[in-house]
Amino acid sequence: NLLPLVNIIFLLLIFFMLAGVIVKQKELHNVNLASTTIEEYIEKDKNTLFINADGSLTLNDESIGKSRLKEKLILLKTDNVLIAADGSLDSSSLNKILLILSDSEIKNVTLLSNTNE
Repeated sequence: NLLPLVNIIFLLLIFFMLAGVIVKQKELHNVNLASTTIEEYIEKDKNTLFINADGSLTLNDESIGKSRLKEKLILLKTDNVLIAADGSLDSSSLNKILLILSDSEIKNVTLLSNTNE
């Protein structure tokens, strides 16, 4: 008469499988980085920094180098910058630009992107 004991063991096994804490692993989502092909930005009073795929910079329709970026930002006397970065730009290049913005005492950075639909 071991059949009732086997049934109880299976019921306990099912109970602990359902009642136990099952840790959900984070899913890796296929994230598409934003791509920008903006020819003209409408809000002229905003300071916009365009970062191309090759790392070249354009601040308010003026092409500048990374070495002059901090100087230009300090001359603008602003703490708001919009960044439109190319989608193929790697994160290390973007981080270098963000460090320059931080050194220039830029407090508010807005990163422009396309919506995922």
